[in-house]
Order: sequence, then structure tokens, then C-alpha cells
Amino acid sequence: MKLIFSAILLMLLLKSNAQDSSKHLLESDTLKTSGVSQMDDVTYTKVEVEAEFPGGKPAWNKFLVKTFRYPEEAQNNEIHGDVVVQFTVDKEGNISNIQAISGPKKGGLREEAVRVISLSGKWVPAMQNGKQVKSIKLVPLSFRIAH
Repeated sequence: MKLIFSAILLMLLLKSNAQDSSKHLLESDTLKTSGVSQMDDVTYTKVEVEAEFPGGKPAWNKFLVKTFRYPEEAQNNEIHGDVVVQFTVDKEGNISNIQAISGPKKGGLREEAVRVISLSGKWVPAMQNGKQVKSIKLVPLSFRIAH
């Protein structure tokens, strides 16, 4: 069991910090015009500096080691794969709109990935033109069973 967990954790740590920013421009939420600049309510999908977990990769990896649990149903049925979780990081670092957008639909992997992200707390917001901005973050989490 320790071997399985160690192998899974290693794969998780290696892949967890990658990001797919295939959309190039920006999306906007409902734009407000009452005293707030329209650019203040824009959600960026591509930014100069990505939002990140406080403390960077080392802190993220430590958080994953402490928080990640391989679902028992997935272990029992040898279900593995990569789950991509998408969420919004606002200008203050709060996360919202957490959803698994790909990955195995059975075994609880998507639910576990969403659970882990939901427990991650505040993030360091993305930066665009020297200002903190609201952005979309994609985080892949790998689930592997060692044989």
C-alpha cells in the first residue's frame, strides 16, 4: 500500500503544477458599469503571470501530500488517469467555480480532485500589466496505481 501511495504521489507531484492555457484572449463575466471599470470585472484565461498556490511548487507539493487521498473505489477497481480541475482565482486570491473538466468519470477521481482544490484556500492572484486580476486556472492531478 505504501508503494502504491508513493508511486501515485510522485506522479501527482510531477504533473500537478502544469497548466493548459490554450485560450488566448480573455473572457468577461457580467460587466458592471456602475462606477466600476469594465476591465475590473474581466476573467482572464491567459495572463502574464499565472495564479499560484502560496509558497509555490514546494508548498503545493506539501499540501498535496497532506491532503490527497486515492479513492477506495478507484483503488479497488484499478481506475486511474489524469483529472483536470478548472477554477477561478479572483483578484484577492479567493477560489470559486471549481469543477473537474476531464478525467475518468467513475471511481471518484474527479470528486477527489475537486475536494483537494476546494481545501487549498487562498491563492496568489494572476498578474496582468502589473495588476492583480481574476483568472481561470487549470490544474491537472494524476491518479496512478503502481503494479
